[in-house]
Amino acid sequence: MLKTLVAIPDRCTGCHRCEMWCSMKRKGVINIERAAIHVLRREPSIDTPLVCLQCGICLDSCPKDLIKRNKKTGAIEINTQECKFCGFCVAACPYGMITVDGIDKHAVKCDLCGGDPECVKHCREKAILYVDINKVALYRREATAKMHKREGRRYVTSQAKLG
Repeated sequence: MLKTLVAIPDRCTGCHRCEMWCSMKRKGVINIERAAIHVLRREPSIDTPLVCLQCGICLDSCPKDLIKRNKKTGAIEINTQECKFCGFCVAACPYGMITVDGIDKHAVKCDLCGGDPECVKHCREKAILYVDINKVALYRREATAKMHKREGRRYVTSQAKLG
């Protein structure tokens, strides 16, 4: 059963624990700039966890073929031992979820911690969940509906007239 990360923005308090634990697991240091997960702050008190969707758009971007899908976890993984950071994967990711490790000079993206994501285990507010792939769409639709309600937007249905 494949699983992936889902962010629930309404629950995020901006504590950055997810980033701290991610960097600790990946690099052995607490340094949110080296994390593969990110918390975006908008205004003084609106924080949103950003997670890699594991969509695979970046798979064909590496000229050295160093990006592969892990068949067990479904995660897209970068061979960081061989990566010299050409930047093609960063340019290919439409979500901005691939960054560069400024110290080791290689691409960084979420690999789901081998199927046991640290960010999920340490998020006290449950703003990041690791869910069955079949439930992902439900969570994302719910988050989108809440955002639209909060911003006073209405959905445009296929039967509604545009204009």
